[in-house]
Amino acid sequence: MGLVIRPRLAHFEPNADVFVNDGTATAVVTVEVAGADPESLRIEIDDERGLLISGRRREPDRSRAGSFAQKEIAYGDFAKRVHLPIAVECDGATATYADGVLAITLTLAPTAYRPTSRTEIHMIVKRIPW
Repeated sequence: MGLVIRPRLAHFEPNADVFVNDGTATAVVTVEVAGADPESLRIEIDDERGLLISGRRREPDRSRAGSFAQKEIAYGDFAKRVHLPIAVECDGATATYADGVLAITLTLAPTAYRPTSRTEIHMIVKRIPW
């Protein structure tokens, strides 16, 4: 059995969390970008509720005398688009990068409205045979 490497697109999307802190009126976005070059990290707010994080994770130099037995870590350019659940302000945004996690703190817009009720949808999911 040979090694099978799944083809990847030109970039990958790292995992991200979005936390809205009502006490401090901030939204905190954390993104897993372990091994990313700090100089390559870019953060853009494309509107009041959209965030684009991009950068590059360089592949480490390896000896040509070996081969992979398993390869799961993606290298190269990455981009992550995050939709924020509430409007934020650009002014006062901060970002830190430590232990492979990029943390972006954004101030909630004073006119931001977050719905207090949710709509529940009931549905039946049927399993179909393959």
